[in-house]
Amino acid sequence: MDLIEIGWTGRSHGLKGEIKLRVEDIYEEDLLAAKSLLIGDPAVPYFVEHFRGGGAIIAKFEGLDSREQISLLSNKPLWLLNSQVSEKEEVPETPYDVILGYTIMAQDYPPLGPIEAIVDMPQHYLAELTHEGKTIYIPLHEDLIVVIKEEEKLLEMVLPEGLLNLG
Repeated sequence: MDLIEIGWTGRSHGLKGEIKLRVEDIYEEDLLAAKSLLIGDPAVPYFVEHFRGGGAIIAKFEGLDSREQISLLSNKPLWLLNSQVSEKEEVPETPYDVILGYTIMAQDYPPLGPIEAIVDMPQHYLAELTHEGKTIYIPLHEDLIVVIKEEEKLLEMVLPEGLLNLG
């Protein structure tokens, strides 16, 4: 079951089992068209009785008729099925996404990799990988990269001494 997280539930609203929903703008129309929503982790389905707005989106679910019942759903992730979503939020790409799965080779280091993820930091990018059971981060900067060998899926780098001993 493919789910897309579209927002979060807020606090209960009023005394008749209504709850505020915080939803990303891109998913608001899909939410208002939905007959059911999935709430929580693990996701549990709830059938929508009605929505109302006027700033915040307020939802009422079938079978939840009191403030006490609905308050159990406060501050939980809100999901829709992939098939209920018309427009997907695009995951931003980094200039280094092409090296996912590559192995890093550097002088005085064992082969490091494969690169599992690229972490986008405010000033630079980091390659995330696991080495000897620990997650490590290798800075990705054009001054540190010697050559990218696409056929061998290798990234030759110049790395500072002691990088694996940090943390």
